[in-house]
Amino acid sequence: MPFAGPHPPAPLDGCIVLVVDATTGAGRIVTARLCAAGAAVAVVGAGHPGRGDDAATKAAFLCKELADIDRVALPYRTDIDDLDMVRELPAQIAADLGPVSTSVVVIPSGSGTDRLAERFRAASRVIAAALPEGARHIELASDTAAGTGQDEELARRVVEQLLSGTDRPPDARPSAGPPVTAH
Repeated sequence: MPFAGPHPPAPLDGCIVLVVDATTGAGRIVTARLCAAGAAVAVVGAGHPGRGDDAATKAAFLCKELADIDRVALPYRTDIDDLDMVRELPAQIAADLGPVSTSVVVIPSGSGTDRLAERFRAASRVIAAALPEGARHIELASDTAAGTGQDEELARRVVEQLLSGTDRPPDARPSAGPPVTAH
């Protein structure tokens, strides 16, 4: 007869993770995997000039999908060119979910994204500086032309890294940006 008692907590239960550019590609996959591992995820749609969709709406739809399968995710929106708005994200998330324990910023890479990638890196630096003491910060390079195979692998590495508690970067390629930093 199977044990009918309470389930043990999920491995990332109690972790609050902020994921920027969480609504497409690697960010969406990272978000889903973190939620599946028990983390509460702040799903940040990153608005920027040239984006062909509504980041806030996509974040809300993703959170609804995750809530429908009993995952904890709340939608947020930021404009990566408004660094004051970006700076407020960790405090806003702390008020809603609790203090951020990890942030993941997906940096677009690939052909034609140099200016956009630099704007994401600037936003990433602002988020890292605004995190609470002891929080971890990960920059994740996602080659927009690579497709979901690479995105799946990057997402797996991020979750594996958080589960193991190590500070090695999920992607050691030079284009991945700085390694994980703890604050």
